[in-house]
This record gives sequence, C-alpha cells and structure tokens, in this order.
Amino acid sequence: MSLALPRLAPAAVIYTGDTVDTSLLARFAADLKDRGWSVGGIVQEKLTGEAGQAVGRDLIDLTDGRRIPLARPSPGQIESGSCAMDESALAEAGPSLRRSMDNGADLLIIEKFGRMEQEHGGLLDEIMTAMAEGFLVLTAVSASALEQWSQLTGGMTRLLAWTEADLWRWWGPHRLARELELSVDLDAVAGRVVLGRNWTLVEGPDGCGLAQTPERMGSAGRPLRDAGFLGGRKLRDLAAWIHSWDPLEAAVGLAAINAHCNRYDLQGQDSDGLDLLAETEGTVTAIGRFPGLATRLGHHRIVEDDPRDGAYPPAAAGWLLPDGPAVIHASALVDRTLPNLLSACRQPAVLMGPGTPLTPRLKAYGIGALAGVVVTDLERVAQAVAEGGSLRSLRPFLRNVLV
Repeated sequence: MSLALPRLAPAAVIYTGDTVDTSLLARFAADLKDRGWSVGGIVQEKLTGEAGQAVGRDLIDLTDGRRIPLARPSPGQIESGSCAMDESALAEAGPSLRRSMDNGADLLIIEKFGRMEQEHGGLLDEIMTAMAEGFLVLTAVSASALEQWSQLTGGMTRLLAWTEADLWRWWGPHRLARELELSVDLDAVAGRVVLGRNWTLVEGPDGCGLAQTPERMGSAGRPLRDAGFLGGRKLRDLAAWIHSWDPLEAAVGLAAINAHCNRYDLQGQDSDGLDLLAETEGTVTAIGRFPGLATRLGHHRIVEDDPRDGAYPPAAAGWLLPDGPAVIHASALVDRTLPNLLSACRQPAVLMGPGTPLTPRLKAYGIGALAGVVVTDLERVAQAVAEGGSLRSLRPFLRNVLV
C-alpha cells in the first residue's frame, strides 16, 4: 500500500520594484514539466525591445504555450509609466486555468497578485477559487501588498523569497521518490527480477539496478505480490513500488529506478564518495554504516537502527544533521526516511551506497553528491545476488560512480 504525497500549503514568492529576474516562475514551471510533473496555469513574460526597453507583456498558458497579449503600451505610456493592461486578456486566461484544474495539475501557477488583483479584479477570483478547491497554487505577491494578501488568504499561504532555492525548499524532498518514478521510461520493460538475501536486482534494457534487501524480507515474511510475473512488466510499474509500505516491494521499486538511472554507459568520477567527505570541515554525521568510514574519516558519528560501539539511535538524527556535513545510506529511500533526513540537513548531503540512483535531478532536493555503482557484468552480479552474496561478492562486477 502506498501513500499520497504530503499536502503542501499554497505559496507566494515575494517581488519588489527592484526585482530584475522576472522569469523565475516560468523557469520553475519548465523545470518541473521537464521532470514529468503536470504543471498548469499562467505566467507573465516581459517583452523588451532591441535596446532592452520594456515594450509590453504577455500571458503564457503553461499547458500549451499559447501567448495572450496583456500589455502593448504606446511610447507615451511607457515614458509616463502608465498602465496599459488589457483586461480582456485576463478574462481570456480564466478558461485556461479552469482546464488546468479539470486536468488535475500537480501544481497551478497563477502569476500574479498584482495591481488589478489588489483592486479585486484581474485573476483574483481564479486564485481564490483554485485554493478553495484544494489545488496547490503558487503565485507572486508584491512586497507592498503582503498585508492585503495575508488578510485575503487568512495567513494560510507560505511566503517565499524570489529565488529558485526557496522554491525547491517549498516543493520539498517528500516529492523526490515520485520524481524518480516519473523519470523511468514508459516503454521500458524489465528483464529478470532477483530477490536475494542481501540484495535485490532488477534488469532494465540499458542498465541493472540494485537495492539492499530489507532484513525482514517483507512484512512478517509475507510473500511478494505477483512473484513469478515481475520480469516482463513495464519498468515504471515496478518503479512505482518505491512508494509501498512493504519494505520488500519498496526495494524492488528502488532497484527498478536504478535499472533506469544507473546505465551501463554512465560516466562519472571513480569514487565511493568517502574521499569527498574527507575534504569537508566539521564532524560528518553518517546515517548508516559504510565500509572504510572509521579509517578514512577522522571526525564522524554514526546513526543506525541498532546502535552499537558509540553509535546514535535514529531519534538523534534530527539533532545531529543540522550541525555539519552528512552522508546518508541509499536504503533511506526504501524505509522512507530520506525526506525527513534531508529536511533536517542545513547543507547538501551525500547519498551513498549501491542503491543510489545516479541522476542529477536529485540535486534539487538537497543532495550535493551521489555515490553509487554501475554493473559491469550482469550475469555474475545476478548469480551473486541470487546466491545470497554480500557486497564483497558483488564488488568485482561493479564500478564506482560519483556524480
């Protein structure tokens, strides 16, 4: 059984008259759409002439890219700074927003809460209706209108700085696993699926994915659903298992994601990631144990489920992670603790282990480096996994990749 994504509060990014970068929301929308998310709504684009002077403004429909002319001021209006907004253009944008809502967009961007909205016109009705119907809404609000915006929304929206970093912090690491699922090709088909005592393997058309097999081998020894019929299924269908509360199903989901991400031809630095951590200042907090950690890192502390030899229990992670650099075992994707761990970090963490998805898209979620593996001999790795081999048994048939 999986769980729906945590509900986010609607948000508004704050702009001022000195804000130069006016394309922030459009870029954020394009990035999310490239990553597989459904984003609808309306953004604005400032039009400039050859000399860089403002010559107008368009509305852009995020669903189909259609442009709606919003302002075409005359030279006199430009010189005087008077408004030349076409109210009919805003009325034309209304049906586009309704279509985005009817299509169930993951995010609805409505730019912006401007002068006309402050006068209870423009797109205000659309903004308030979308929030009332439970859609995740992102808009932009002038710093001079914050008090009015807060009164209209009852203070229920989150205010963000006009930066990509703040937008991604709001979007949050709890959407990371869903994005990994969306990244998997729709047409890709899984080859063999092997569940060994220590490792789980899924073969894809262009790569082979690994994930650490949970110790309990599923929930109370319950058999894996559809066992015997997993090979030959769509790789994305298996990748969706990453959201399961059954740890064995989640391991299959992560291995399927890695079968897509950790391609045989993937290139990167030949490193297990510990060298990167050795260069950092401060005490490293390690979520999980890693081979060579004690000998290669001077100052470190370990957090693990069964703490021993001076290690800390999982409950200590929230206190330790904000203090300095962190390395997190990829198994945190399977037990669903990764989002909360990343939220506790104050600097980008290193995600490490053979189960690490080697995709740079994770770096937007607070991960600074990814240290994983690429399979170099599928047959030997599959045999070692099936025979219950440890990581040491698999090592000769893997290569380290750091991205």
